[in-house]
Order: sequence, then structure tokens, then C-alpha cells
Amino acid sequence: MLKWRLMLSTLPFVAAVLGVKLVVEQGLGFEGVLEFTDVVMVLTGGVFLIGFMLAGTMADFKESERLPADVACTLEAIEECFAQAAVGRPQVDATALRRSLLEVADCVDAWLHKRAKPDAPFRAFERLTEAICTMEQQGAGPHATRALRELSTLRRVVTRIGVISRTGFLASGYALLETLTLAIVGLLWISRFKNRITEVTLVSFVSLIYIYMVRLIRDIDDPFEYSEGSRRGAAEVELFPLDEYRTRLRERVAGKGQSG
Repeated sequence: MLKWRLMLSTLPFVAAVLGVKLVVEQGLGFEGVLEFTDVVMVLTGGVFLIGFMLAGTMADFKESERLPADVACTLEAIEECFAQAAVGRPQVDATALRRSLLEVADCVDAWLHKRAKPDAPFRAFERLTEAICTMEQQGAGPHATRALRELSTLRRVVTRIGVISRTGFLASGYALLETLTLAIVGLLWISRFKNRITEVTLVSFVSLIYIYMVRLIRDIDDPFEYSEGSRRGAAEVELFPLDEYRTRLRERVAGKGQSG
């Protein structure tokens, strides 16, 4: 059902465009002043602009698809550092370190779903840094150094997610695309068609294509636009790598706690 969400939410706009066309034609007797064939050049220009905007937003989208996996892999690499540091060092509490890491993972997830402030992950990173420094004081210097290096990578990935989410693609391009879409809808209203079936079909499909694509491009432009709950939008990247790692980490923390 997720793949149809954007389509279904676009249909009311299409119905409104078609409704205005029929009301103006039937109620006011306005048959139009242009032949539909005269609008073809404008439609062609709109298709070119849609392709340009879609290509630009898809570049960031393809990069965004791998970022949740990068977050999960980096978190797991830090956890491996903790496990290695605890070998032969009873003073290193691997369980407590894993709990600190779980706090970071949960904080990143809450931030992605808008349940935490923008600076929340970075504050969690600071607390994890303190735990890693304590690990270094306990004689696990090489492992602490590697963990700090992985933490730097994690900070860079999360920062990149924030930039993609909060930065729109080419605002001037959106202005032209939206203006052109409104112009095409207006031209559909003042166009003449050969018969009623042709009119209903062309007005519906042309308006559906343009309105849908404008909304799709805007949705793709922020692939991390999750709601405050866990509900995904129509064009958001999957977070299952992070979710599955959090589940594994939570199980290891619980298992370690029980065995200890």
C-alpha cells in the first residue's frame, strides 16, 4: 500500500482540476480558446524540466540509501572494539560500554523520527567519547583509538544525513517547475478538445502526471522525512539495517547482563 500512498493523495488534486474544467465549460459555457495541440510545446518543456529535477534529487537519494547501513556498520565496528578491549582486561566493563553504544543507536533512531532535537545525536556522541576515554585509561589504548576513529566516521555520516534532510535541491528549479505546472493546468482549463471523452482523459492524465511528479520530486528531495512515529513516507529510505542492529545489540546487552 505504501507505493500507492502518493498516487492516492494526488487524485484529489486531479479531481479538482477536472472539476474546475467541467464547471467552467458546463456552467459558464466556456468552450476554450486554444486547441490542445497548441499546448504540446509547453508540455514538452515541462517534461524536460521534470527530468532535470528528478535526476538531481535522485543523486542524493541513491547516496542516502546506503547511509543507514553505514551508521549500523560503524556502530557495530565500535562494539567490536569494546569486545576486543575487554579480552584479558577485567577492569573494562564491556556491558556498560555496549549500553552506552545502545544509547547512541537509540538516540540516532529517535533523531531520524523527529523525536529528538537536531543536536541530540552529537550530545550522545560526546557521552560515548567519555566512555571510550575511560576505556583508554583502563589500559585498552589501541582499541580506544580505533573506537574514536570509528566514532568520527559515525559523526560524519550522521552530519551528512542532516545536510541531505535539511537542504533542498535548487530552489530556483522548484520555482520554475511549480510555475510551469500551474501554467499547464491553466492551459488545460482554456483548451478545446474534440469530444468529452478526450477532454476528461487528457485533462485527468496530464494533470496527474505533472502534479504527481512535482510531489514525488519534493518527496525524494528529503529521503529522511520520517514522521514522529515509525511511519514512513512514500519515498523515504529504509532503516532496517539500523533497526536490525539495534535489536542485535539490545539482545547482546541483555544476554551479557544476565550472564554476569
